[in-house]
Amino acid sequence: EWREKLVREATRVGDFVQRGIEGLQAQMRDLDKMARSLSKKRLMSSPTAVDAPMGGEGSSPKAKASKEKKKKKAKAAEDSDGSDDDGAGAGEFLELRVLEAVGLVAEGGRRLRGFAELNHAALYKILKKHDKMLGVSTGLCSLFPRLVEQTGLGDMARFDTLEAELRELSLHNTQTEGLNASAEVARLAAGLGMGPARTGGAPANSHTELVLSFFLGCSASLFLCIGVLLALPEASPKTYSEAYFLTPMPVFRVVFSVLLVMWCLGAVARTCDKMDINHMFILNVDPRCRVTPEFFFCRAATLTTLWILIFGMYVVDYKWRVLPTIWASQSVNKRSSLHFVMYPVFLLLLAMLGMIWPSRICRNRYKAAVCRSIGRTASAPFHPVDFADNMVGDVLTSLAKPLQDVPAAFCYLLSAHPQPEDAVRRFVEKGDTCRYWEHHMLLPVIGGLPYVFRALQCLRRYRDTRETRHLWNFGKYMSSLLVVVVSSVWYEQIGAVAVVSLVATMYACIWDVVLDWGLGSNEIFGACIQDRARDLSGGGQVVAQPHDRHFQPPVYMLCSVLDLLARSTWALTLMPTSIISRNLVGRVVLVSLISSIEIIRRSIWAVLRIEYEQVANASGFRALLWVPSKLHQAGAAGGLRTTSNSLRQPLLESPGRP
Repeated sequence: EWREKLVREATRVGDFVQRGIEGLQAQMRDLDKMARSLSKKRLMSSPTAVDAPMGGEGSSPKAKASKEKKKKKAKAAEDSDGSDDDGAGAGEFLELRVLEAVGLVAEGGRRLRGFAELNHAALYKILKKHDKMLGVSTGLCSLFPRLVEQTGLGDMARFDTLEAELRELSLHNTQTEGLNASAEVARLAAGLGMGPARTGGAPANSHTELVLSFFLGCSASLFLCIGVLLALPEASPKTYSEAYFLTPMPVFRVVFSVLLVMWCLGAVARTCDKMDINHMFILNVDPRCRVTPEFFFCRAATLTTLWILIFGMYVVDYKWRVLPTIWASQSVNKRSSLHFVMYPVFLLLLAMLGMIWPSRICRNRYKAAVCRSIGRTASAPFHPVDFADNMVGDVLTSLAKPLQDVPAAFCYLLSAHPQPEDAVRRFVEKGDTCRYWEHHMLLPVIGGLPYVFRALQCLRRYRDTRETRHLWNFGKYMSSLLVVVVSSVWYEQIGAVAVVSLVATMYACIWDVVLDWGLGSNEIFGACIQDRARDLSGGGQVVAQPHDRHFQPPVYMLCSVLDLLARSTWALTLMPTSIISRNLVGRVVLVSLISSIEIIRRSIWAVLRIEYEQVANASGFRALLWVPSKLHQAGAAGGLRTTSNSLRQPLLESPGRP
């Protein structure tokens, strides 16, 4: 019985190593195919390759037509991959990604080889101990050679062959031209670092998770404390002005939106990392960028701490008159003071400083790339639209209300302080201290521009692809823009506003679920369908259909419901605050709440949108469906798992999914 168990375990380890080898070889074949495609694309886009006459027929009409066809094909391939107008283009990024993936496959091969050698030595020591305790030699003389040959644990030639093939593949890359070295050296020479574990890209360990959870718990408690402070009765109720107290809220809300966006960016990146969604590849981010979820969490945590501290100080100071007032006689009552404006000013300056503060991880060239993407989005008709610009345009539509808070914040900061009576009256009527023309003209324009940009992107996509779905997408954004127009011009017609908002909400929600996420009955109700099939089969085993999505069906169902509920409040972010509520406090709280809900909804949408783009190349932005897997990065950072249960899962993900 003991020998049977040993043979069974050794066979299982051998099968595990063989599956790992096959997975590495399959990934290498995908990389070789990708490298050949890039090489072919370079030849097609090369002026000498396209324009040089061949066989003396360069001047014939047929040859000219062929050359023009090649030029158009090369340009279409560049546009589909999303070119970068400012230097390092998509071709260079793809070459870097291929080189990085080659290095990671080589790293996985070394880890797998070490795993095989470790088990080879363990098998020898077990049988040696067996022979010593029983006083026999059958273990090492007969059983050990047979098991080594049967399991292939001693066959290191296959690892040598894989390493040689990877080395050859890494040499055919323009980023390491003239370098004759291993795949790891080639990756280092291209500026790709020494792997996620040494460049800040490693997954968060349990200590980081605990610290993050502790901070979020403390922040929630402090927000609750601020709520208690707001509910407590104020000192000197006769001089307390609720409207004056709330006038700086647009400034506080802008900073809160920024910190919430930072939290959501970190959450999106963390979710993609955990679920093997290669968002860096899909979004065409520079492969040398080592910005991790922890970077966003760290900046967001710092900004959250400052927001809680400064806003709490403002609440305590105004309600209980901690500091003496300055120039109170020039405002609405004796509680007014010049120094109250210093709280939002100080918070805004710290937030801006945190955004531009230099970092060794998030370098200025990466921030500039984001700014260039926003610029291309704003000038959509004049640039090809890649997936990253598409995502930027959609994110801007969710930031309509925070963007409207920006001029409202400037109106407050640039007005007289202490606040005069007419400014406080405007805040009571409209929710900000801006002049009436600014409120009725500037704010609707700011709220509608993101939808104009996104609609123009759809028209550009239709021009480039001639696919009618982009026209339907154009209609979706025009319906959202109609909400802005109707609620700004005919805001007294509540029925018209409600009808337009309902149509835009249902249009956008159906588009989110069906087209942006690619969800059908199998994805949403997959578990229910399998349970029903199992019941019909009398409780027998039901063979599941191949499923290349990254989440379970209940997750898609929950996200669809949340999207519908959040979309129901989304239309309120496009309307003037005076339509939403006449109660001053309720209006401020409701606007802050629905703005936050929309940012969180967009984060959930972004994860599923990137996932569907990776799985299906849904919008046709990529010339190839291939996407490098990220599972082996987590294994590289975390080291080999040595528990027995870990052997039941492959060391590297087999490339069954793209």
